[in-house]
Amino acid sequence: MNNEQTKSRRPQKHAFRVTGHILLFLLLFIVAVIFTQALRSSVSYIFFITVCTLPFIEIIYAVIARYAVTASLEYSGERAEKNEPVDIKISIKNRFILPLPFTEAELVLPGEGGVGCVRATVAAPLSPKSSYEYVKSVSFPYKGEYTVGVENIFVTGLFRFFRFKINAAREGRVIVLPRRLRTISLPERYVNETSSSSATQSSGTDNAEINEIKEYVPGDPIRNIHWKLSTKAQELLTKHFGSENGLSTCVIADSGIRYGADDSASPDMNEYCDDAICEICCAVVTAGLYRGRKTSLVYNDDRSGVKKTVRKAFASPSEFDSYLPLFASAGLAPAVPARALLDFTEEGAENDIIYVTSKLNNDTVYSLCDAKNVNRAVTLVLFEPYERLTDGERVKKENEAFIKELFSAGVSTLRLNEKELI
Repeated sequence: MNNEQTKSRRPQKHAFRVTGHILLFLLLFIVAVIFTQALRSSVSYIFFITVCTLPFIEIIYAVIARYAVTASLEYSGERAEKNEPVDIKISIKNRFILPLPFTEAELVLPGEGGVGCVRATVAAPLSPKSSYEYVKSVSFPYKGEYTVGVENIFVTGLFRFFRFKINAAREGRVIVLPRRLRTISLPERYVNETSSSSATQSSGTDNAEINEIKEYVPGDPIRNIHWKLSTKAQELLTKHFGSENGLSTCVIADSGIRYGADDSASPDMNEYCDDAICEICCAVVTAGLYRGRKTSLVYNDDRSGVKKTVRKAFASPSEFDSYLPLFASAGLAPAVPARALLDFTEEGAENDIIYVTSKLNNDTVYSLCDAKNVNRAVTLVLFEPYERLTDGERVKKENEAFIKELFSAGVSTLRLNEKELI
């Protein structure tokens, strides 16, 4: 790998620009005029003509070089798991028989530690018929969509009077997928307390028809274990009732409430929480689909720079797996009232609401209580990153008060931290 010099530069809007080195030409031109007028010799005339032709030689040189320089991009895959190394190789080739010592390239690369993407201008001197290579292996600590590649190449002549911009446009996107967590055990009300039909199922009577027998998944009600078949099969099997097929689950990913300077949070705190919310939602959606429930996911996406709330319904785990890259690459959404997210639950449908967030406020608590008041089963899954907060004890006390209020309203709460997600 070449040792590169990286520096910030104001973007060059036009394809051609006169540089500050043109002042050197003006100085030489003035000296040539004075030298010619003073001596009036053949040597002075030759010097004057040579100086006058320098800009034309420079332009011709740079124009030829502009069409002789090419760029290419190679990377190890369009998808990667979190913390999986991705090899990036950017090559800038000179097909010209003369050197291009002042060539520069504007690269788009992952930021420090693989967090975010940054633009950097790199010096890429080129010998005749040679290439410059930028090689780097990056591990991304957070899920999302990352851009890598080379945007522009800047070619300057030997005297550096003029600068040409080449629109290389060699970019690729790497989608970093979240961890696939083990199934998260939610309170039993998530499974059984949505409707009268499920209440009949949970009472232990045989009024609900058994639809199928499946392998036990953590979070399945203990009362639904088929002990006789489990003994024969030497593994836990659970009864799944036909009445549950009519139920649905709405999982809401709330990454809108952000941690800020008042919480003494680290700069990447919100990315850390957003990742955890995404991973929890993946586990909860998958668990619902494996139970045979219709499961939908609600989340905010601002990749296009415009806040957009998305609601996507899934009928099978494979359908959700196909959709996962789109969900994983969603940007960090700005603050969105919880009631706005809850409006995206299916109106009139008999469903459970599972609200996943990493921070609580009054609006979220009141909205969840209102949702419970319309005879829905509501579960709050709260990710607690207190260890990463300097002021974590204060935030924890605030959340404790909110959770008590939710409990009194009949909203179930599941609290998780990083250790419990592994």
